[in-house]
Amino acid sequence: MTTPRAALAFALSSTLVACSPGGAPGAAGASPSPASTDPARPLPSPVPEIVARVNGQAIRLQQILPLAKARLDRAHVADRARRKPEVLRAALAQYVERELLLQEALARGISADTAVVERAYDQMRREHPDEGKWADTLASQALDPQMVKDELRSQQTVAELLRREIAAQPVSEAEARELWNADPERFAPRGTTTAPETSAPSDFDAVRPEVERQIRESRRDEVARALVARLRAKARIELFL
Repeated sequence: MTTPRAALAFALSSTLVACSPGGAPGAAGASPSPASTDPARPLPSPVPEIVARVNGQAIRLQQILPLAKARLDRAHVADRARRKPEVLRAALAQYVERELLLQEALARGISADTAVVERAYDQMRREHPDEGKWADTLASQALDPQMVKDELRSQQTVAELLRREIAAQPVSEAEARELWNADPERFAPRGTTTAPETSAPSDFDAVRPEVERQIRESRRDEVARALVARLRAKARIELFL
């Protein structure tokens, strides 16, 4: 059975993986990292409670552990100890990016839809129907229901920021026509077919919003990486792992 932390880690990973620009964490606007930049270098001893700060906002070890654990659980048992430093730093890098996006969303006045957050939480509860086991599992992971909801709210807030960023991308008529001309039937209403002679401008105009939507959606990763890069360039990122 999936634990709440594993479920949160999966959701967090789903949110962040599309946002990751693939660069080294803290590459721009960051305080100096430890002397070595090898992600597999030994972890500091003891591992600090606060593993990073993003524009002064602390990221705590507890916040990145679910994502790291989900990755380590997929690794071969014999490799887990060796891979732990690298996996923790990769989880931190993703969390830093999520924090950059969350801060930007809040600065723009973007907030998650409470109904969406509640539905996501209710879905988790349906997967863990026993109240006592749910409470015990949360307690064993130093979580409570409100912390879970807060994490889900953060995820939904970032998702809304990215949705708006993608929706704002311009699509030229030439781009849209090129995609439509390549396969008009792709955009034909359900239950209809598009004959070769139905390439009149009026037909294109009827489906242009959907053509543009698909073009924007195809740019999702590119748009997310560009946004993270812009935010990183002006951020102060301090790494302590």
